[in-house]
Amino acid sequence: MGDWWRWLEGESLFTTGGRWLLVAIILAGGYFVARLIAPLLSRVVYTFLGKAQQHISRKELHRLLRPAWLFALFLLALYTSGSIVNFLNLAPAYVNWIKRVFEALALLSLGIFASRLLAVAEAILASQYEAAGETYKRQLVHPLFTVGRIVLFLLVIFLMVEHTLGVNVAPFLTTLGLGGLAVALAAQETLQHFIGAMVIFADKPFQVGESIRLDANTVGTVEKIGLRSTHIRTFDNLLLVIPNKKLVDSPLENLTRNRERRIVFRIGLVYSTPTETLERVIAALQEELAGLPFLTRPPMVLFTNFQDSALEVMVALWVDLTHQQEPGAPPLSIFFFQEKAAWIILRTVRRFASETGFAFPSRSLYIESLPQNASVSQVSSHRQ
Repeated sequence: MGDWWRWLEGESLFTTGGRWLLVAIILAGGYFVARLIAPLLSRVVYTFLGKAQQHISRKELHRLLRPAWLFALFLLALYTSGSIVNFLNLAPAYVNWIKRVFEALALLSLGIFASRLLAVAEAILASQYEAAGETYKRQLVHPLFTVGRIVLFLLVIFLMVEHTLGVNVAPFLTTLGLGGLAVALAAQETLQHFIGAMVIFADKPFQVGESIRLDANTVGTVEKIGLRSTHIRTFDNLLLVIPNKKLVDSPLENLTRNRERRIVFRIGLVYSTPTETLERVIAALQEELAGLPFLTRPPMVLFTNFQDSALEVMVALWVDLTHQQEPGAPPLSIFFFQEKAAWIILRTVRRFASETGFAFPSRSLYIESLPQNASVSQVSSHRQ
């Protein structure tokens, strides 16, 4: 070391208190220098992001990385002034502990930097999914990265304990693994729901805001996709909370992604309808329904069955779910299409009211002619 350092050690000004004061001044200066250098380092990292720059601003990047830069640069200042340890004339035991603490802090600094990089990746992914409209993916980003940061800091803490205190953490890790296995068995159902969320995340059967059908009586709009369950708002404004495992294992229909949907009406005409009239009713329905603007293909009108009280006519329509009444208007509901078609069917059938009509459940009673020698009193007693 130079003559100035030997002179510094020999000066009476630097008593024990003065030496500690000098240490504090050097560390404070290192901290302020770190505050000046940190934005430059963030700018260098920002230049390496490439296309990802559009999903995070330089200011946001520096806000996320700033704690890591300050901590690392402060440790660097402490390392460069390591001779101060000898300057303070500390006992060898204290010097050894200070070195161990410094090594532990260096490991912690690496952990903080890795954690901040994970935070940057989380912000970029969240922005990408938000721009793509994949809201349900955005909801899963934060929990997954949070778990990643927890695992990272647990590893750093284990390394710090083993390196600084000299404690063998292998038995503890074994115990922790056995405990984790026990917890996993106890929380098996919860883990299944979590895995179900991951399957939904990867397979993309639906997204937030889309309408799905689980069965004939469960139709609604997805409001939230969580790690355990999915929230669905039905058309009756009821909120259903369905476990993710059930959604993954059950067949479902994504109504929003279907550009075309079939609507079927089954109407019954009275049995007294003449054959010619039935043919004219079918032809009139075919002609009237063909003029609907939201159909994707010609309507199908068929005489299909003989019911107990009616001649069954089936009307099948294929409607365009993306149809808009005017440019820029939101897509229409399926109920709107059903109503328009139902009015046409009603008016068309009633045009033939003198020859046919809608059938309703009825029963015809046929009485055979009475024997000539039977009296009214006998018939009455027989009915009783």
